[in-house]
Amino acid sequence: MRLTLLQIASSIAALLIAMATIRYMSLNAAAMGELPLIARAAILSLAVTAALVAIYPLSSLFSSQPGTYGLFVYLPALVPGFVYYLILLPNQAGVGVTAQQVQSQLITDRSSNGIIEVGFSYPIYTPTLTLTNHELFTRQVNVFLRMVDANDETALFRAVRQFIPGFGLSVEATVQGMLSQNAEYLYLPLDLPPGRSITGRLVFIISNLDDGSSFSEALAESNQTQIELRDPETGELVYQFSLERT
Repeated sequence: MRLTLLQIASSIAALLIAMATIRYMSLNAAAMGELPLIARAAILSLAVTAALVAIYPLSSLFSSQPGTYGLFVYLPALVPGFVYYLILLPNQAGVGVTAQQVQSQLITDRSSNGIIEVGFSYPIYTPTLTLTNHELFTRQVNVFLRMVDANDETALFRAVRQFIPGFGLSVEATVQGMLSQNAEYLYLPLDLPPGRSITGRLVFIISNLDDGSSFSEALAESNQTQIELRDPETGELVYQFSLERT
């Protein structure tokens, strides 16, 4: 079988399209999760179509028989993707978002030598969390740290955001700028792809401590300390769990 230059060029182009489509799907799981199920199946079908177009000139069995190739190879190859997205995936999907604490880290504390010199000395608490979206579509959440002391007074801290409104140099903006080059840190709001888990460190700036006290002491003495996941639009509580004491 002798291939023409046009066939070779067409196969290479189709193969590149297939690879680019699969790469887009794998690197943009959150964006894919916002699409209707039929649209996700269609994008997967695009990759399958491009791959089959790429290998068609190499098939001696179906050469010069595009109708037969389409009927017995192409159409059957499309079926699994639609079956998965439209039937299997909805049946496998769960409900809600869950989270768990993996580690507990403290970047700064008033009593140690770890204060970051940026004009403030607030403790920066960075617990590592694993968050799982059990649903069919991408969910966005904000993450809060709630502490209730012995006097039943509540302190609520929101994790550092990705985009901070305003033009002034706030503590939040300074911390975010310092840590933004490290890929292990996560910033609000978090995009949780469907059926997947993400793990990373959230950043909480603890700014309400009295002089001489440390976050470690406040955490150990608190009656209740918990992580809350909330919907960014409505503020609705999505999930909460008690934080492990350091």
